[in-house]
Amino acid sequence: MIIRNFLDWSRNASTDDRALAVGILAEIYLTGDLSDEDRRHAEAALTLVLDDTALIVRKTLAEILAGAERVPRHIIIGLLQDHEDVASLVVANSPILRESELIACLACESIAIQIAVAQRNHVSPTLAAAIADCADITAVYAMLENAGAEVAGSSIHRLLERFDDEAVLREMLINRSDLPVDIRMSLVDATTRHLVGFAKGCGWLSPQRAARLQLETTETGSLAVANDVDESEIVEVALRLRKTGQLTPQLLLRSLLSGDTRLFAAALADLSGVSLDKANGFVHGSSISGFRALYRKAKMPETIMPAFEAALAAWHEYGAAWDSDHPRLSLRMVEQVLTAVAVFDQADETGLLVLLGRFQAEAAREDAKERIAAVMAVKDAPEESTPLTIDPDAIDRQLAEALEMEFSKAA
Repeated sequence: MIIRNFLDWSRNASTDDRALAVGILAEIYLTGDLSDEDRRHAEAALTLVLDDTALIVRKTLAEILAGAERVPRHIIIGLLQDHEDVASLVVANSPILRESELIACLACESIAIQIAVAQRNHVSPTLAAAIADCADITAVYAMLENAGAEVAGSSIHRLLERFDDEAVLREMLINRSDLPVDIRMSLVDATTRHLVGFAKGCGWLSPQRAARLQLETTETGSLAVANDVDESEIVEVALRLRKTGQLTPQLLLRSLLSGDTRLFAAALADLSGVSLDKANGFVHGSSISGFRALYRKAKMPETIMPAFEAALAAWHEYGAAWDSDHPRLSLRMVEQVLTAVAVFDQADETGLLVLLGRFQAEAAREDAKERIAAVMAVKDAPEESTPLTIDPDAIDRQLAEALEMEFSKAA
């Protein structure tokens, strides 16, 4: 009787009233204590709502039934084929939609529906792969922000193939804690390539300078990745660098002069075929002959071996105190190696002095930035601070008096 009264009444009711009544009927269908006959009638009435001319009425039906498990599939499918404002509610919430149906939704032109798929409470690796393969970038962003999305490494590779020029995507990916090493390194390459390409396109860099900057930035990015990985992954980093042609003597020398011996040892292990433990023993040990044997077994250039020996000596002297959490060139270590190399390589036939000179300039710039940042971070001295006293025996008395006057004014 209730269902018949609803149908009679709804023929002449306003849109808002119909939407309200449909909501009530849908709630009764889901939670009410209906007889089997009344449930069948209610189901038929809700099915007719699929043909209601008012979008708000059909949307109300979707809002209530979309997340329900005990609801007729034909009603859910009907709502799925409706306007995107209606369909997206079902796509995002319905537990009874099959994965194949959700994948089919990704082929539609509606970005709103693609986003709804990406925002489901659980996005399986298969569904994530489909999103990575064909969805709009906005749906990709929604998936990457969804904690319930299981995005496999192969899907991230596909995203980089499609959207490696999207800076926001690269940033979102590199911040993921589950990112495989090879993908992180691919992101470093892509980011460097686009940034340098942009600067070159704007005319800010010459082709030669752009190429050098790209190499330097890629090297520092690779070292940052290597510094962040576990011991079990460092060999994988070295292997990946070797396969991509990036495992160069220049990169390894930069690694050592940045206070990081892990990548250097892993690279020598990979190139020589010895175990990582054995390579670490030669790198960290005191036997220079053992290191030379490992170096030669790895087929590293004989002409620049003295530079690596000097770099290792500098590391043993200074490297343990260097900030390994933020790897960058140590000016002190670079200058020590530069001095050692200049003694026996005055002709600089290998270009090693030029390279070390660039390392020196880069390290000096970083040191300067750090010093200026520290100076700028110091707060003004309080008014009651103790006036500075200057030893007149240390410098000219007249200059000391002038400095005392200036510091007194400052205080």
